[in-house]
Amino acid sequence: MKITLIRREYITHLDGVNRFIALLAEGLIKLGHEPIIASWCWYGTQREILPKWFREIHGLDVEIPIDTLNGSPCSGDPWLRIAWDWLTEGSKLLKKEGADAAVINGVVSLRFSPKVAVNRGIDTLRVTRLYLHAARLLYRTYDATICVSNKLKEEVERKLRISCAVIPLPLKLETYRPAKPEKTETTWWYT
Repeated sequence: MKITLIRREYITHLDGVNRFIALLAEGLIKLGHEPIIASWCWYGTQREILPKWFREIHGLDVEIPIDTLNGSPCSGDPWLRIAWDWLTEGSKLLKKEGADAAVINGVVSLRFSPKVAVNRGIDTLRVTRLYLHAARLLYRTYDATICVSNKLKEEVERKLRISCAVIPLPLKLETYRPAKPEKTETTWWYT
């Protein structure tokens, strides 16, 4: 199955959203799927080397194809333009890629189905009645919503009034190394 993993804005941000997308894409490959990453834009590198850069920066074993709505690098966070581009061009990009399903990190107005929203948290800085109303309407256009914790599930169901299944964030366990505690006078039991 061809599954498009969507980053609403920049695929070149070094943050948890892109890390999630990278690890999810690699996991989908291991399950026999064909993930494609779609993003609004990028900055700081040439478009042709985005898959190689993404693989190296996230420590992946494979390169994941990456496509963007914009053909040249962008800057800033023009949210109205980002929303408009996804509404008018997003479904065309997914059809061009031959996507069978889409997983969107956050929500965008997208004329495509089936689509799944991944919610990592409600933006507490902008939670107004208008914001919540718009978010409720957008989430209701999705086939499913995923939350990354039980606490978030409760918040999403209470504030947005939508159901949310819990799927924890993916980890690449072979790269996980717990920190060793420092030996101090108060940690004598580590000796």
